[in-house]
Amino acid sequence: MNEEIYLGNNIYLSEERNHLINGNITLTISEKEKRLLSYFLRNPEKELTKSHLITAIWESRAATIDDANLTQLVYKIRRDLAAVNLRNCIKTIPGKGYIYIPEKKKAVQEPVMADAGSSKTECLICSALTIIATVMALCTLCFFFWRS
Repeated sequence: MNEEIYLGNNIYLSEERNHLINGNITLTISEKEKRLLSYFLRNPEKELTKSHLITAIWESRAATIDDANLTQLVYKIRRDLAAVNLRNCIKTIPGKGYIYIPEKKKAVQEPVMADAGSSKTECLICSALTIIATVMALCTLCFFFWRS
């Protein structure tokens, strides 16, 4: 039985063959990469500590494995996922571990009001531009009054 797990964005993981599949692209991954990716897929949106992941992936050898081994394995998975066009789904939790954020199905979006989607950065930029425009207008007025 060949179990394929859907990752999102038309991408599948074949656990039996250690393949990432996206249409015509098939990428072979290592057994450890498959084990870690499968573990992430079975624990979506959960903060997983480094020690927990090391124990889950390396099992009886966990005592001899350090964080650098896990970091390298996560790097390889991210690289392989990017190769099949799935990016930014494994997030680092600084000093703690990792979290897998699954690809959301693309839903039909309602139109968004212009101000509803504004971020803090956009608001700051708009405020700064307003202040600059006001200062320029005042300088222009002062210049004309000074000349007359």
